[in-house]
Amino acid sequence: MKRLSITVISAFLLFLSCKSKDGLLMESECGKCEDAVIRNYGDPALDGCGWVVDVSSTIYKPENLPEQYKIDSLDVMIGYKVLDSVNCGLIRNAHPGISITEIKKKN
Repeated sequence: MKRLSITVISAFLLFLSCKSKDGLLMESECGKCEDAVIRNYGDPALDGCGWVVDVSSTIYKPENLPEQYKIDSLDVMIGYKVLDSVNCGLIRNAHPGISITEIKKKN
């Protein structure tokens, strides 16, 4: 009986602590999100900027874009925090950086 109780409590605590695997909020929880488009601005090794996020015609360089969202011209909803400007290739302070806090594919 004691072993069963410990197993049930452990399973319950594990369930409560689950997040999405990329550390962002799950898609269904995207509360204060804005429309955005994921864009590929070229290979950084060839002076491109890599994956960027276009929010209302402002280009941001995300520090934590999950792999499953790296699709050119993908329409998404995102919540984010603006960071310092980042370099792209040889261009210093090319775009503001962002940390994505919420992300969801648009239907």
